[in-house]
Amino acid sequence: MIYKRIINCYGTCWVYELTTADMLLLLFSHTALLLRVVAQHNLTPFGTATQSSTYKGGIPQNAIKPPVSNVFSYGNCSHTGNTRTPAWWMFQFSIGTVYITDITIYYRERWSKRMDGFKLYVTNTSVIPPAGYLCYEDPDPGLPNITQTISCNKLGRYVIYYDTTGEDGTQPIIELCYVAIIGCQKGFWGSNCEKVCSEYCTERHCYPGNGSCIFGCKTDYCLNDYCNKFTGICTDGCKERRTGDFCNKLSINTAGSDDDEVTTRIGIVIGGILLGILITVFVCFVIKKNRQLPKEQSKYNVSKKTQSHDQHHYDDVGMENVSSYQDLRRDTGANEYDQINETYVNQ
Repeated sequence: MIYKRIINCYGTCWVYELTTADMLLLLFSHTALLLRVVAQHNLTPFGTATQSSTYKGGIPQNAIKPPVSNVFSYGNCSHTGNTRTPAWWMFQFSIGTVYITDITIYYRERWSKRMDGFKLYVTNTSVIPPAGYLCYEDPDPGLPNITQTISCNKLGRYVIYYDTTGEDGTQPIIELCYVAIIGCQKGFWGSNCEKVCSEYCTERHCYPGNGSCIFGCKTDYCLNDYCNKFTGICTDGCKERRTGDFCNKLSINTAGSDDDEVTTRIGIVIGGILLGILITVFVCFVIKKNRQLPKEQSKYNVSKKTQSHDQHHYDDVGMENVSSYQDLRRDTGANEYDQINETYVNQ
């Protein structure tokens, strides 16, 4: 059976003749493409779209919402203005850095010539012209397919569709009817990005499809500093006192020695603390003793002066007593002698 479809156009009309086999092949192709998008995680719900200019109702957000189709309307597709400057459509993620595996584009049907020469970037900034990773550039000669799925496999914060060529090289126009950006937020993987990348992946970054380490794996405890970059497993074995696929466990044979080592370290720390306390006490004692010595010396000097003064006073008193005694004796003796002498004369 042959199906005929007449396409309405201006000036010239095309009549497509499709057999049943062609219809089935076309249906299968679109179904497979949609299944591929559904089977992975579309990140366009997590961000915002902008573009260089807007023509009529063709706002940039139209490209990130259903329907998934090339059929154009101003309510379903984005449309930039007719200018002589480069045209661009940009998507910014609201979830930070993401790892993009694929980007699917549905361009306006029958206008592939406006798609000619386009470039697709994954960047970390919104700078125009784009300053980042060139994921894809439409090659010459020929016109591009209006439905494409492009592999990128790149980390970024922005996706930028950029066109400086246009249909005649002077008037670039962008008409995107649907864009799906497939991948996961950095650090996650799985069909819904619900699984966390292994801690043994470098920067905990892995491929969204299978969780394999993209930047390689941690080799801290791996023998020969080598591990399988897809699984993180230490395939050559582990360094001393380590075991397990990732060499993240202590060997049973060395657990005791490790405990002894820990005990020894604790003992050293405690001993050091006690020694510090003893030294501090000794220093304080010496300082206190040194402060007491001047006081005791002062007391001793005062006591010595007092004793000396008392002794001197005693000596003075003694001398006075002796002198008085001698004077008294001298006076008494003389008087007695005079009395005796006088008595004798009188007789």
